[in-house]
Amino acid sequence: MHGKFDGLARLLVGCHPPAWRRRYAAEVLAVLDQHEVTARTVLNLWVSAVSAQLDPAWRSRADLGPFWRHVRQAALGVAAVAGALTLIVGCMAWQDHEGNIGPPPQLSDGIFSITFSADGRTVALLNTNLEIWSVADPARPRRLGYSMGDTAGGPPAFSPDGRTLATGGNGGTGILWNVTDPTPRPAEIATLPDVHAAEGAFAFFPDGRTLATGYDNGTVVLWNIARPAHITRVSTLAIRADGPHGLSISPDGHLLAAASTTSPGTVALWDVADPARPARIAVLTGAAGQAGGISALSFSPDGHLLATASNNGTVVLRDVTRPAAPAVTATLRFTVPAWRFAGQATPPDVEFAFSADGRTLTAIAGTAQVTRWDVTNPDAVFLNSTISRDSLGAGAVAVAPGGRAVAGAPTAGDTLALWRLPQPG
Repeated sequence: MHGKFDGLARLLVGCHPPAWRRRYAAEVLAVLDQHEVTARTVLNLWVSAVSAQLDPAWRSRADLGPFWRHVRQAALGVAAVAGALTLIVGCMAWQDHEGNIGPPPQLSDGIFSITFSADGRTVALLNTNLEIWSVADPARPRRLGYSMGDTAGGPPAFSPDGRTLATGGNGGTGILWNVTDPTPRPAEIATLPDVHAAEGAFAFFPDGRTLATGYDNGTVVLWNIARPAHITRVSTLAIRADGPHGLSISPDGHLLAAASTTSPGTVALWDVADPARPARIAVLTGAAGQAGGISALSFSPDGHLLATASNNGTVVLRDVTRPAAPAVTATLRFTVPAWRFAGQATPPDVEFAFSADGRTLTAIAGTAQVTRWDVTNPDAVFLNSTISRDSLGAGAVAVAPGGRAVAGAPTAGDTLALWRLPQPG
């Protein structure tokens, strides 16, 4: 399914310093997905990794682990080509019995994307690999398994029953994973048919039989995945010239919301009650004060509200009980803390979740501040509380369903960081 050098190339991206990866890794991985990876590509990535590790601008002494301290010393007396050959042979030889190249990089180096299962007991995250974690015991997160060199693209998505995970794959082909028993490695169920455009977003319908996939060519494809061995395209939605950054399906499966990648605050709303005959209902332009791209969007548990978050520190609530004429009921504003990690050129994402009863909205800006609002009356929303901590490291974060926890990278080490929050009230 993948070229013989793909996994090694992605591993070498992970060998760059954390600051470099936070700034360039997503872009480099996207390029790798679009071109054939050759031995020359691997050699170039090796040279890049060594150069970056030796460049004081990209690493601190704390970033330089034992392995790279050895590389730094060896590089002073060993030719670059000899070092490259040593690394390539060593990495290709280091594989577990499932074929993973490893071990996976330290989580404290940062996370590209992360998501919770619907029951909040499992977390899937992407860096240069896919990792599945159990958070059933919040005090002791446990890595269940990982897969190196297979994943790419946007944030993963769990099926409603938590048994299936959708991720982007190398070369722009989506992958469905069986994550019921992901130890030592989640099993690939199927790949989505190639549509020659990398995936940027995924969302399962409530019945788990239909998957919505957003592509960078500005379309959303609805797939029937009831029989993974015979996945079929149900319909194609033309969103915009740019691909959707996020997707959300209403709890009854009747509405699909797709956020634009580049048009500030713009969301397309579709009637997908019959997935074979989707109909665009409305295009929601940026509400007052909601500048920048949409970082998260979600329907409330009763499906009456659509919330969209922007990285400038706003969450807009819309009443969608009349989908053809959604009305803004509130624009929530809060301060996005200054980014705490070197090498970050863009503001941190804002992520959020509704409580199970839909009365509270919990949002996190960056990795250190949680804000809660009482949205019982969407026309009279008020601030409930603000909680600040310094417990999460660099990269993406996710708010658990119900807003009871936030997961992200640790500030140090290789154990998933879980910030437990008071029960919304």
